[in-house]
Amino acid sequence: METVGKRKHQNLSGILPEVVRHKGWAVKLDLHSIFPIWEKVVGEEIADCSRPLKIVKNVLWLEVENSTWMQQLQFEKCRMLDAINACLKISKIKDIKFLLPRRDNEPPVRKLPEIVFVSPDPEELRKFEEQVGVISDEAIRESLVRLWYLSKACRRKETP
Repeated sequence: METVGKRKHQNLSGILPEVVRHKGWAVKLDLHSIFPIWEKVVGEEIADCSRPLKIVKNVLWLEVENSTWMQQLQFEKCRMLDAINACLKISKIKDIKFLLPRRDNEPPVRKLPEIVFVSPDPEELRKFEEQVGVISDEAIRESLVRLWYLSKACRRKETP
């Protein structure tokens, strides 16, 4: 009976990385992993005046509080790119674009739900790490844990 269970884990460990790679999720997960740790990546001062909106073709789009901060962050762009790319494992951000917040009289662009970070239960994390512990490839195990963590931690903000 253990052989059947072990074979299932081996099949999953062989299939899942291929699915993640085929769908392009590994790179996307890696790129977007900076969103929940934005303050840690760029520092409190920059995080207080900016927020990552999206990543398109390896370009990070940031909403910046005002034009003064936009100009200051232009000067900080190289340092920010270095800090961001140091956090990424399999991808790189090639540029940063800055946007000002939309004013009330401007037509809405496409409203995206706000994403909030909710730390997963440490016991659930431990259990999941134990489950994937049977996978011999360390990189695959780490990718699965990151995927699980982000799927639990990044939530759409509920509107009242």
